[in-house]
Amino acid sequence: TLMGFPPIQLEIGSDYGDGTGSKIEALVVEGFRIPTDERSAVLIPFLGKKGSFPYVSATDVLNGSAPVEQLQDRIVLVGATAAGLLDMRATPVQNVFPGVEINANLIAAMLDQRFKERPAWILGVELLQILLVGLVLGILMPRLSAAVGTLLVNLILAVLLGLNVLAWQRWNLALESAAPLMLAFVLYSFQMFFGFFLESRALTHLAGRFGQYVPLEIVKEMSQQESDFGISGETREMTVLFSDVRGFTTISESVPPHQLSLLMNELLTPLTRVIHQHKGTIDKYMGDAIMAFWGAPLHDPHHARHALEAGLDMLKAVKEIQAAFKARNWPEMKLGVGLNTGPMSVGNMGSEFRMAYTVLGDAVNLGSRLEGLTKQYGVYLIVSETTRAAAPEFAYRELDRVRVKGKNEPVAIYEPLGRKEELTEAEQDELWRHELALIHYRKQHWPEAREAFHLLAAEHPQRALYPLYLERIALYEREPPGEDWDGAFTHHNK
Repeated sequence: TLMGFPPIQLEIGSDYGDGTGSKIEALVVEGFRIPTDERSAVLIPFLGKKGSFPYVSATDVLNGSAPVEQLQDRIVLVGATAAGLLDMRATPVQNVFPGVEINANLIAAMLDQRFKERPAWILGVELLQILLVGLVLGILMPRLSAAVGTLLVNLILAVLLGLNVLAWQRWNLALESAAPLMLAFVLYSFQMFFGFFLESRALTHLAGRFGQYVPLEIVKEMSQQESDFGISGETREMTVLFSDVRGFTTISESVPPHQLSLLMNELLTPLTRVIHQHKGTIDKYMGDAIMAFWGAPLHDPHHARHALEAGLDMLKAVKEIQAAFKARNWPEMKLGVGLNTGPMSVGNMGSEFRMAYTVLGDAVNLGSRLEGLTKQYGVYLIVSETTRAAAPEFAYRELDRVRVKGKNEPVAIYEPLGRKEELTEAEQDELWRHELALIHYRKQHWPEAREAFHLLAAEHPQRALYPLYLERIALYEREPPGEDWDGAFTHHNK
């Protein structure tokens, strides 16, 4: 041989740590280093499948017909490649591979010094990979959407594979990536299945409890939040809406019974759609009336604004269906809407025979009273002072200060006119003159108040509000309310 029988030197590493002795990390033969793994085995870098090295038949050598240039100054290995001679091995590159060519790959790697090795510390790197993959996916996956979670897993897989290739090609290290890759796949699959199961279960659970009150879009939004949407009673700051069809008794008498339910469906459907579009919760239908609220079950910091927008759009919806009603010879629809904001008790309430998710409280009662006042003031929408304060982006006409039945403290009530920036100069001038007339009225300056309201009534004869104040002024001139009068009017009817 070229090297004869050179001595073999051993590179001894540190102790395994389990008391079994030190580890042989490499063999050194005439300057050629052959690294070994934890079992003192060699990781062979195969050049390819069977036939990566030239073969010369033993028959040709014995007959003297083998090419001399293929054998001269070459390392020649003698072995069997026929399957029946039982020197076939399973390798990573081919399941049937001649054993002699395994030795050829080993010698080639020794000469080229391209052995891949697994030093003692590489196990720590692999354990660190598994730990990091488990921690990152275990912590982040439950908090991410399916799309972002999939992107994260793909990124982790790309980093693991890139690190493996880099260690293999640049540092000749053989990192085992199967465990962290499998862990990432298992955690991803588990999270997707478990997350889908929990989301579906939560959505089904919430839909069962709230599906009859709120639209499916709100139920889906509720399922994506971590809040506990319980049905037990609690007190919240909310806004309630009451709507009622004016003169419904007369309408019901003029429409045949078999068409009355159809008429109500045609009316309540667009009104309900408006409430749902503005994130409202339907409490109940009471014949021709609707009760809805904002701020539960989903918390809504802008519940007053959303409720007011819904009220204005409900009035628009009623106008839009008038033509269709007229084509069916149905009477014209007119709607009264009352809104109030305040603390309310919300939850599942009722008896052991029947429960309903509803709101209760003094603020709810006031909302109902305000809807009833729309007819007396000749307007279609009335809100309380608390709703006005919670939605300051709208312009309002103050209607009165009233004491409603069941409430001793006076409440200021207003008619919403739309957003402030949408008011014309004429409307702003009317509002300013109306406020000045109210000042004279509450200071009991009857002549000045009478003149101001008289001019407003002459310029705006369609408003029933100004003649109402002229009637009161005439009454108070005959029967003064007294010096302790607070400017409020007491309503004794609901």
